[in-house]
Amino acid sequence: MAGSKSSRKMYTADFIKSDTEQAVFLDNPLMDDMMTSIIALGAEVWANRRRTRTIELLFEKEGTITRNMIEGYVLTEEEEAELRKERDAFIQLTYGHIARTGEDQTALDISAKDNPGKSSGVDPEDETTRSGDAGMRMGGGS
Repeated sequence: MAGSKSSRKMYTADFIKSDTEQAVFLDNPLMDDMMTSIIALGAEVWANRRRTRTIELLFEKEGTITRNMIEGYVLTEEEEAELRKERDAFIQLTYGHIARTGEDQTALDISAKDNPGKSSGVDPEDETTRSGDAGMRMGGGS
């Protein structure tokens, strides 16, 4: 099946090596290295989830699976749409908090004050973490 001609779109492209390995984006090379690792791990997890989904779909449809079947399978538009929703949820769960701003943290603090049972982990009075380093400030406070 891997060598079969299909009318479905293929989503592969040749790898283009970038020159960003020496660049510093976050004012700290260590933070850049950590972000690179986190993103690479997320990509690996998602690739495994996508492959697992393909295996599940093939097993449901065919009852038996070969490596060639897995490698050659192209998702239908409906399957692709469902996987896209799952991918977006995975990205939000995995990386959404990285994009949080001070305003988002303030909203979490207000929510925690209004709902004491659902704490954000930050004491609105002194802005220090409750379970982490006492000197670490959240939300950019001084």
